[in-house]
Amino acid sequence: MEGNLLNWYWPGLFASVIRGPGYYYDPIKLLCVVGIYFAWLRTCWWADRDCRQVGLDNVRWTCLLLVAGVLGLLAVWALPQFLGGFLLLLILYLAPSLWYALTRNALVEEEDKVLTPHHFRKVIARLTGSHVPELGKGRRGGHKIVPVRFIGRNQGGEEPDDTRVARAQESPHYRAALELVYEAITKRATDIHLEPTRDEMTVRFRIDGILQPIRPMDRQEGDAVLNIYKVLAKLDITEKRKPQDGAFSAEVQTPAEKDSKAQAEAAALGIEEPDDKPPRLITRQVDFRVATAGSVVGEKMVMRLLDRSRAIGSLNKLGMRDRIRDQIRSIVSQPHGLFIVCGPTGAGKSTTLYACLNEIDRYQRNVITIENPVEYHIDNVTQIEINPKAGKTFATELRSILRQDPDVIYVGEVRDQETAEIACQAAQTGHMVFTTLHANDTATAVARLLDLGVQPFLVASALSGILGQRLVRTLCPHCKVAYRPDPELLRRANLPADKIKVFYRPPKRDEEDSDEPCSNCNGTGYRGRTGIFELLVVTERIRELIKENPNIDAIRKEAVRAGMKTLAEDGLRAVIEGETSIDEMLRVAK
Repeated sequence: MEGNLLNWYWPGLFASVIRGPGYYYDPIKLLCVVGIYFAWLRTCWWADRDCRQVGLDNVRWTCLLLVAGVLGLLAVWALPQFLGGFLLLLILYLAPSLWYALTRNALVEEEDKVLTPHHFRKVIARLTGSHVPELGKGRRGGHKIVPVRFIGRNQGGEEPDDTRVARAQESPHYRAALELVYEAITKRATDIHLEPTRDEMTVRFRIDGILQPIRPMDRQEGDAVLNIYKVLAKLDITEKRKPQDGAFSAEVQTPAEKDSKAQAEAAALGIEEPDDKPPRLITRQVDFRVATAGSVVGEKMVMRLLDRSRAIGSLNKLGMRDRIRDQIRSIVSQPHGLFIVCGPTGAGKSTTLYACLNEIDRYQRNVITIENPVEYHIDNVTQIEINPKAGKTFATELRSILRQDPDVIYVGEVRDQETAEIACQAAQTGHMVFTTLHANDTATAVARLLDLGVQPFLVASALSGILGQRLVRTLCPHCKVAYRPDPELLRRANLPADKIKVFYRPPKRDEEDSDEPCSNCNGTGYRGRTGIFELLVVTERIRELIKENPNIDAIRKEAVRAGMKTLAEDGLRAVIEGETSIDEMLRVAK
């Protein structure tokens, strides 16, 4: 009866591929095929994700796995003998999967290799909830000493607390915590993100402003490492839902970085340094600001790395044009006024103002800062850290330090009307005030002050200048690629097509000389960041516009008429000079 019904619907269409009399499927054979099918889907998903973490071409490998699996499934249905088709399915599934496993195992540390005895033990331990047997090697492999020494110190900078470090050292995963910090520092990360999922702890580094995933931890190890950092930061390890914040420090010994541009120039001249030359080691002091937050799958942590050796000490190192740098020096040396640096979070506003403070003679002028928190310590400067929980806000501290006879005041951020009004009043009464403001550009910063409730006449009389800035990634000098720009793009940007011959961009995957990514930039095409800027110098005409009719478009047009270069125009300068790519500039200067 079943055969007659099938023949009525599909007369002989699948007669050659249906298994067994009566046109029914053998349940055991069907379960075997379905099992391989779901295993193949899981392998394709894992390979696509893993390729991004280890630096392999995910398009090539996932396409290979996909095509091989589809051919295997077709073989099962097309071949008259089930055993032959099933064996072919197994071969087409396992061969590229094992090939990929061998390829990626050659690129990762021993701890992260798959299909090894240790990997199988980890899988069994995760499924059974038991303890993962130790491999004897850490995330970076080997038995070498990790050159990191944790120091239990809070944001206030009090004496080190050795008891916190001693408690952290009792954890069996203390070495993993050391290695994670060391890896982040050697890769120039500014933030470490520990993000839990149901099965593992995802780890990401923010490098040059972009989050990049690295090897994840299993959930047990990840939770233990997170607790180690909480102990060091003097946080409550039993509280996993409420947000907490703290700080600690570390001394790290790393190889001294070489000048990438000097290396590229030496290589172009055929000068190569001997490979056996031992690197020079330097000891750094790195501060960590720790913040935790609860989520539906566990506790998340973000650690901000403040490397004192990377602190900017001069305006010369920010990538400014000479004209802007001279104008800023003229503004910050004035006896009174208000100088604002604006931009989104992570645009380097505080770094620029630290560089401005270094331009001031701090031995003849009384300089006081109000920060949240104090990121870098400056000699001969009184630095005050606010604490809203204790009633120390920007407004209350600013009002109190005006009685300390300051010459220069640095306010970490203007957030409310009270702080803005006190800052403007201080700028009118013989003080030079530096501050930051969240605004997209310089003209918008004026509107932001007015939106906070400050009177237009007060803003107009206090302002001396506004600097808008962004950070763009700089191209790797070892692997950047020259190309001829589109003439239409040059025309729209008002650039002379006959004079500009080449732009530069990061290399594409098919343009790399080998399968190994560039060691200088880890295959990203970028290394380091530089600034692009626009400076609005407040002239008498702009003061009148702010007082009479604070129209933002009119203020912007007047600033451009007075010689201001916009962020996009300054970004094009960096593109023309080969420092960054047009895509990176457009990404940042929107």
